[in-house]
Amino acid sequence: MNAASPDRCVSVVIPVRNEENSIGTTVEAVLAQRMDSVSIEVIVADDGSDDATAEVARAAGARVLSIPASATGSNPAAARNRGAAVAAGDPIIFLDADCLPAEGWLAGFLSAHDAGATIVGGALDLPEGLPVTARCDYYCGWYLVHSRRPAGYVPHHPPPNLSVRRDAFLSTSGFTEQQPFSFTNEERAWQAELREQGHGIYFEPKALAYHYNRPGFRNLLRRNYRWAYTAIEAKSQTGSARMAWLYRYPRIVIAGSAPLALAHTAYILGCWARAGRFEPLLMSPAVLISRFAYAAGMAVGGIRWLRRRRTAEPATGPRWE
Repeated sequence: MNAASPDRCVSVVIPVRNEENSIGTTVEAVLAQRMDSVSIEVIVADDGSDDATAEVARAAGARVLSIPASATGSNPAAARNRGAAVAAGDPIIFLDADCLPAEGWLAGFLSAHDAGATIVGGALDLPEGLPVTARCDYYCGWYLVHSRRPAGYVPHHPPPNLSVRRDAFLSTSGFTEQQPFSFTNEERAWQAELREQGHGIYFEPKALAYHYNRPGFRNLLRRNYRWAYTAIEAKSQTGSARMAWLYRYPRIVIAGSAPLALAHTAYILGCWARAGRFEPLLMSPAVLISRFAYAAGMAVGGIRWLRRRRTAEPATGPRWE
């Protein structure tokens, strides 16, 4: 007698570029989440790798979607969109290649969707063994999406560990592919579109993945600068942010970027203290420097956006033809 076929299929889209050392482990960890009633389709969107990423991913059980290398470099937003366009499952879960799902990850997403949530954001926790600078980078980036925060509806969730019902996502313009959005804040436009349709974003800490931040102090500063470069433009146009009202006044945000760096440092340290994590307090000088890098990126990107705002066309992704 043949075993009963699964009742539903879930698609997991992983954008990658030159991740041959880790992608196999990530794909295997995703496929290990299978349940009797649920099958998993893993789509690795290979964004122009020149190593063995594609071969390793296929050997681990993934479907590899090869995306030709672009003259402007990698584009993870486009990779996510291409993966979603061919996905057969529902929901579509977007997972970054530097994330490793924990036990119960898939069940956490599905339970939240089954309770009515259209968009579900999962938690990002700190794995063991990361160097100091990588841990600091983690604390600077994921202070609002770790598993010690309570479940509930939120105005925004970042894309490394994020699930959305397939038809809802395909009704939007998708991740913003235009540079420099393709690396930062690329999810805010489509999340705003779904919020306007009445869909909420639910944070589910049980949908937990471990995020392997990259080490290096230079990487810490560069990453925070890059995150902030498109922040004012994206948040002011979409409203997809905490304290979205503040970004209605971009000139005030730019003028106050240095004082905001101090306030942001205090806020990050307070978030971790409330969660019972006190290591970030020991890293407070590095956290503060990262916030000044963030403030610099926000000011430079915000000024350049204001200068071209009158003639710039709205940044949108594909129309899912």
